[in-house]
Amino acid sequence: MKESYYCVRGESESEIVINRSRFITTLVPVDSAEQAFEEIKRISKKYSDATHNCYAFVSNRENTEQRFSDDGEPQGTAGIPMLEVLKKRNFRMTLAVVTRYFGGVKLGAGGLVSAYSRSVSEALDNARIARYDFAKYYEVSCDYSDFRRLSDEIAKCAQVTSTEYGEDVATAFAVPEKDAEALIEKLTDLSFGKASITYTGEGFFDFDK
Repeated sequence: MKESYYCVRGESESEIVINRSRFITTLVPVDSAEQAFEEIKRISKKYSDATHNCYAFVSNRENTEQRFSDDGEPQGTAGIPMLEVLKKRNFRMTLAVVTRYFGGVKLGAGGLVSAYSRSVSEALDNARIARYDFAKYYEVSCDYSDFRRLSDEIAKCAQVTSTEYGEDVATAFAVPEKDAEALIEKLTDLSFGKASITYTGEGFFDFDK
């Protein structure tokens, strides 16, 4: 069974102050490394007067496209700690940019690691989050007399993506992989084997949409 992952819903911004330095974290959903770099340019331009604009991102669902930058901070004190927060909390297709305005007090290597990690972690806590679960996709075609029973059962653990009304009712839905087998058996039983159930694919799906 494939592991669920998280992504931010839309751009958000969060700020903390540590020893007079301002840390502004911008979170952005991205679907490619190219988009992530464009967003980094945009945010860095917005905060062009800042001391540092450090970043980290995971830009694909497979968790294989990962980049980070310390942007002038001591090596290993910003980008990697930021990326580790994203990875530990299983965020994908997410960019984090932490903008620092130096407040005159040096934090030291350990203090910087803590500050950049905390900045991203608190920003994620305050952001709107989407959870993606691995799903199986099906289409069930049934008589109108069975439709209500079947649709009520589907609604318990799956999400309908489309319904077409013709001679029969055709309903397409996504169901979490862990629930798929039991749901298909239940739909078959409820329709006394009359419903036509077709497997149409699989992939990650946001069931909270």
